[in-house]
Amino acid sequence: MTLFGQRMGTRVARWLAMCVLGLLTACSNVTVRPDTTPQDVWQGRLAVNISADPARTFSANFVLQGSARAGVLALTSVLGTRVATLRWSEESATLQTPQELLEFESVDAMLTRSLGTPLPLSTLFGWLQGEAATPAGWEVDLHDLPAGRIRARRMAPEAIADIKIILEPR
Repeated sequence: MTLFGQRMGTRVARWLAMCVLGLLTACSNVTVRPDTTPQDVWQGRLAVNISADPARTFSANFVLQGSARAGVLALTSVLGTRVATLRWSEESATLQTPQELLEFESVDAMLTRSLGTPLPLSTLFGWLQGEAATPAGWEVDLHDLPAGRIRARRMAPEAIADIKIILEPR
């Protein structure tokens, strides 16, 4: 093997080791409380597309636990790196990224900032449980919920927002 080939092999091995280490580290970032029941924990993939000027797109893996009153939403990249952790209760809401910790007056303000569009949290939890309730300006498609897929669109009052959720089997 040439010197160039040995260096490339070493680089590839280092890169693979860093990826594995990153995945293991990411797994340790998301903790599920031992007293959490299976019906208040969901995980999978989330994609948000907002048709504004400029258009915005966001996708991540997620673990959601709790309820509309109090909970945690952990977002990670495809490689498992923590993107953000959103925490809320009736008294507070915080958005933690690797760079900063932001505090909000309400969970609605936090979701608007983090997702780029308002989203009624109680409605989202209803969708996850198969309730097709829709707030004004929204439509939801739960036909594929048995396969773990939810699609919701906000048509008004602002830019169109498209949210796709793919749940992992429990």
